[in-house]
Amino acid sequence: MKKVFYILAFVVLTGVTVLCCIRWNAWFYNPPEPKWPNDTLDFRFITFGADSLKGFTKNENNVWKDTLSPDTLRFIIFGDVHNNINTEEWNDIYKRHPYIDFYAQAGDFLERGYFYYYQLSASKIKETSFDSLPLIAVPGNHEYKKGIVRQLPEQWKVWFPNPDNGPARYKGTSYYVDFDKLRFIVIDTNGLHILSDYTTLVTWINKVISEASDKFTVVMMHHPVYSSAVGRQNLAVRIFLRRSLGKADIVFSGHDHNYSRRLPFIGTNSAEKFYLSKVNDADERICSGEKLYEEVSVSGNTMRVRTFLMKNGEKYDEITINKLPDGSSKYTCDTLLMPEIIELPEKYKNKDNNKVRTFLEKREVRLKNSGQATIDSVVIKTDSLQQSDTLHI
Repeated sequence: MKKVFYILAFVVLTGVTVLCCIRWNAWFYNPPEPKWPNDTLDFRFITFGADSLKGFTKNENNVWKDTLSPDTLRFIIFGDVHNNINTEEWNDIYKRHPYIDFYAQAGDFLERGYFYYYQLSASKIKETSFDSLPLIAVPGNHEYKKGIVRQLPEQWKVWFPNPDNGPARYKGTSYYVDFDKLRFIVIDTNGLHILSDYTTLVTWINKVISEASDKFTVVMMHHPVYSSAVGRQNLAVRIFLRRSLGKADIVFSGHDHNYSRRLPFIGTNSAEKFYLSKVNDADERICSGEKLYEEVSVSGNTMRVRTFLMKNGEKYDEITINKLPDGSSKYTCDTLLMPEIIELPEKYKNKDNNKVRTFLEKREVRLKNSGQATIDSVVIKTDSLQQSDTLHI
């Protein structure tokens, strides 16, 4: 029996050692920190962790209400940014959507959690309209310091002073913000290390979604449930969180640097870094090789999610969600859209390997089989939320 134990232990240790060698850069390497010209950090994001905000009122139940357009709440979602949105792009986006109330970002706002990148980001946002808008943020893996146990620098919480209504271990990184008709839930997937982390978070997710009652529920986190990039998978997130997250109306994520829609899950990207798309047939609509963002509006019993190309503001995708009297949600997806954009990322264009060939073959088949539909695709989601039935009407 001891012999079997020693053999198994040797196999496990060898496997861990090999994985550490292969994934050393991803797990342990923290590059040198660049230097900023001065040593001051005079910029802070406006967040809903504040006691009061311009343009909003907050009641005794911590529910925020927009005082300028009380009947409609509008906000923008950004995927990974990596300091790649410049001042001109921030201004262009606001010109297209001048009535937004706040914006949100799904992690990896910064290339690294270094002072330099905080200052670089501040220099691009200052004096744009986004420097006066509230932000809902979640940390990404690039904001965490790599190591056997990832650590989030305290500077992140100083820069993003979020509400502290999340689980005890995740105050300020997992939390929620309440509006009249919307509960916006944020989940820090980078802080999950052991089984109890997942079980604690699942219990909390189930609670805050169920307590949202008839409000729309939007979830934002960094790692997606369904990965859209080749060679990337978040099995623990899928295994432990998929069922609970399926109870939300929309779940936004980043990390994979592609766009994918598999309702209620949407992965998006706002950075210049692009990964090879899986071109997964299970995804209802995809995009690769483009920077995008989402505009979300909530009015009455309707929520609309529109995805735009950052370079020109052209609409790429649109979903309308209606709350039905029985509490279920009806999803209507606009099918009269531009053809899918499935670009081969620049870093792969001179490579000839199995991954690239598979991508090109899948892309050819998908584009060949795609066509402009003449009917709407509608998904009715029941309270059980275990499966969605696709109906054509």
